[in-house]
Amino acid sequence: MNKSERKGTELYHFEQLSAFSDIRHFVSSRKGGFSEGPFARLNLGFHVGDSSFKVLQNRQKLADAAGIDLFWFTFANQTHSGNVAVVDAAGRGKGATENRTALENTDGMVTNVERICLCVLVADCVPVLMYDPVERVIAAVHAGWRGILKRIVPATVEKMIQHYGCRAENIYAGLGPSNGPCCYEVEEDVKRETLISLGSLNGIITPGKNPGKFIFDQWNAVKMQLMDTGLKESHIEVSGICNQCHHETFFSNRAGQGESGRYAAGIMLCKR
Repeated sequence: MNKSERKGTELYHFEQLSAFSDIRHFVSSRKGGFSEGPFARLNLGFHVGDSSFKVLQNRQKLADAAGIDLFWFTFANQTHSGNVAVVDAAGRGKGATENRTALENTDGMVTNVERICLCVLVADCVPVLMYDPVERVIAAVHAGWRGILKRIVPATVEKMIQHYGCRAENIYAGLGPSNGPCCYEVEEDVKRETLISLGSLNGIITPGKNPGKFIFDQWNAVKMQLMDTGLKESHIEVSGICNQCHHETFFSNRAGQGESGRYAAGIMLCKR
């Protein structure tokens, strides 16, 4: 990933997605906001216990840095589901300034409408941004271990294919900073659910350092699911940044022991 800074706000960008001039995308960091304490500084989540006014200020600061109108941002109330929403022009701005209007019970969003910035909020889960430059379709996905087991990432690719006629081999995907295989320990229940849901632990679950603990490799799990749906391996960019290791740069719910802000990953089709 590449890093940029504008108006005191630090943003990260995938190298492959940055090659396309007809989209804008970003992953935010903690730098540049108004929040304090465990939410310091650029917390973008209304739902975590931070001041709503400061969150709104932070979102405006992000919008200014990204060069995207705040009222073009679309957020969802994420529930670790397998649900994917097709966002049309009426969805532009949903959840941008308050939780009440965010898309309900949704963890994946797709659109081919210009000037809609699809945004997901994360603090350990994997943010996935996708783009099909042939059909000009974008997607944003929130994928933690629960969403991975519910196949939210393949479901989003399938929605792009079925609703917009995309071909998987044309799609590019970026996996943003998230809890990496260096840190993401789970217990026996997650191991068991993984085997039941996916039928295999290969490449996903490995023994942890502590007794009764296991490492859940979110990055490899998402990458494998993308490739299983037909994406080319060369079209998948993994940031390789563990937010728990780098919790001073990116929020981590685990590093914050359950009290943390949220950073965002967003993608938008520009007007031709």
